[in-house]
Amino acid sequence: MLTLENLDITDESAYAANGAYPHAEFDLLRREEPVFWYRRPGFEPFWVLTRHEDIAYVSRNPKLFSSAQRVTLDTPEAVEMFEAQLEARAAMFGHAPDMPPALSYMDAPHHRHLRQVMAPCFTPKAINELEERFHELAAEYAQAFTRLLDENGTVDVAKSLSARLPVAAICELVGAPLKDWDDIFEWTEGTTGAADPDNQRDGEDAEATFNRNMGALNGYVAGLVQQRMAEIDGTGTDVLSRLARARIDGEPLSFHEILYTIFNLLVAGIGTTRNATTGGIQALLENPDQVRKLIEDPSLIGGAVEEILRWTSIAVNFVRTATQDTEIGGRLIRKGETVAMWYPAANRDEAVFEDPHRFDVTRDATAQIAFGGHGEHVCLGHHLARLELRAILRAVLPLLPELELVRKPEFAVLHLQAAEIKRLVVRRKER
Repeated sequence: MLTLENLDITDESAYAANGAYPHAEFDLLRREEPVFWYRRPGFEPFWVLTRHEDIAYVSRNPKLFSSAQRVTLDTPEAVEMFEAQLEARAAMFGHAPDMPPALSYMDAPHHRHLRQVMAPCFTPKAINELEERFHELAAEYAQAFTRLLDENGTVDVAKSLSARLPVAAICELVGAPLKDWDDIFEWTEGTTGAADPDNQRDGEDAEATFNRNMGALNGYVAGLVQQRMAEIDGTGTDVLSRLARARIDGEPLSFHEILYTIFNLLVAGIGTTRNATTGGIQALLENPDQVRKLIEDPSLIGGAVEEILRWTSIAVNFVRTATQDTEIGGRLIRKGETVAMWYPAANRDEAVFEDPHRFDVTRDATAQIAFGGHGEHVCLGHHLARLELRAILRAVLPLLPELELVRKPEFAVLHLQAAEIKRLVVRRKER
């Protein structure tokens, strides 16, 4: 019998074995202990938040809940590997080891200032200008996917369809040349999925795979940054050009600040949308009545994207550190304690979403918090991700009624931070 005493939401192997999030555990926590002091071997104790309203509260109060100390839950081994990499980069570029390695680790005001530099590339207006281009790319990728299907009989949605538009989108926004896109994808996969044997070479363990791919991607981005900083003339509109000419408090960004920002945009911009696309296609194949609704009324596609984001909830959790004693849901959170916001749990909250365990493309799912909740840390690229999903969904929709899953999808969770559908193999239905 599942109880608060024996539930486990931090076992990555259980996620993979079950092929899904532990929603029974999340339901129990929301019902009985929505703010739960979680003590399990391998992790320092922390507060688990599973209700939509509590996660929204933390997200909207960055002064009470800081991002600077940590943003992820990790085993001691993963923390040690990450910290060693931070120290190596600090030694390489001559800065303090405790410099924030990414935008997500920053508090105001620097977080706000750096975000504002990049924001013009991610506004609704800027993203809308990309719509025709993205729909053309999506149509091209869907046609290539169909050809593979016809040639091979089966094809993996995750690798042969879902990955292509996110790679193109973020690489174009960053300003990375087309010839480098395949390498960038391989390096980002090898960095985030270093523990996956599919990403490891003969004789490598997770640490060796991580270091190899991290080094390759670091080196590539460093070269790209050097090139852009040398040729900057003030007219470039891509993200890297904006960073190269930016001034914060009158000072230019340092080389390593630009490098880390571009590095993390590439990693985050590819993986999350790719997996949301794969998860969305899986949900549609498993619910053919929803496919029929979309085909009969394509105007539902925008709402279907919100439902896919709610349903897949690719970001698993982010954590914050309390800066002072405060209260959430009647529980005292002491200064220095960690709170973990579990987005898949919040996106199945019965208080917000009626019948939340039902996939429904007609529901109003705009309250979903798949992009990191609300507040200043909401994902910078959320408008971009929505456009990508709309484009690929519209392109592949006519093919979906003809497809079926060949076998159970391969599901994994990486560092308890992001979900990955490694393989989603499909074929045409027999006629």
